[in-house]
Amino acid sequence: MDYNLLKTGSSSIVLGRLYYSKYFQPKERKLLKITKTSDIHNEFKFLKLVRRIDNYDKYYSIPDELTFLLKPEEDFYKYCQKLIKTESIFYGNVKCVYMDYAGSKDMLDTLNELIQYDNYTFWCSYRRILKFTKHIMRGLKYLHNKEICHLDIKPENIIIDKYRQTFKIIDFGFSSMEPFDDYIEYTKGTPGYFPKDVLEEKPTEWLPKVIANDFIITNGKFPLMLDRKQVYKIDSYSFGRVLYFLKHAYDRGKTYECHNFEKTKGKKIDKIIDDLIYSNVYERLTVSQCLHKYFRY
Repeated sequence: MDYNLLKTGSSSIVLGRLYYSKYFQPKERKLLKITKTSDIHNEFKFLKLVRRIDNYDKYYSIPDELTFLLKPEEDFYKYCQKLIKTESIFYGNVKCVYMDYAGSKDMLDTLNELIQYDNYTFWCSYRRILKFTKHIMRGLKYLHNKEICHLDIKPENIIIDKYRQTFKIIDFGFSSMEPFDDYIEYTKGTPGYFPKDVLEEKPTEWLPKVIANDFIITNGKFPLMLDRKQVYKIDSYSFGRVLYFLKHAYDRGKTYECHNFEKTKGKKIDKIIDDLIYSNVYERLTVSQCLHKYFRY
């Protein structure tokens, strides 16, 4: 476990034992997560259902159910403010919760290493990417079997243990359960990943313009209103965009001969991406369909 871990996000920070043990009793293989309270972001809603999934800890890293409040006047609160040097999280009371250690890097960290430093020590082959693809899609399939949709799949919400070569999904704060009434009433997601074109979001070579009809209104309604089952394909699209980002970054520094077996695996990944980000939501594959088509699972 990385005792020196310090991760900051838009609504939370995660601390390794080195940081929090001065103030709280350290727990074996546990990190401390500090999260600002929000009416639209609640990752504790479906924890009991997630824990009912066989081997759930193989696919997800979720917080403990016991939480406690941290108040501005407390020493640890002030310590954290100085530690991350930002006020974005720390205003008013915040939640503290222990969560299982899943790795020292999120996927975005590894993508930045790939792009900025040509570091291929982890993403070393299409075979590794396919292993990752199958594992995350299985994790999403098991959620969908419980009628839960994650709805915020992105590189920052996939944690990687580079030594054990494992991948886990985190942050169920935007998740919803069929019939997805809360999601239909207030659609949310991360621009660039969920299938809605956000005008102020500028496309990049890693994440080109979103082309999808999930939220295109016809006769006063968009497709997800007409058929709630299509909401599951939000996870398909979001993960397809994650894969697009990964493969595009990987391909910058790799070349293969025409008949190389590895190149064949690359073409398989391209087909998976095409099926996951297909623009017509009605014809886009679900995660389960994609698993069966490409992995016979």
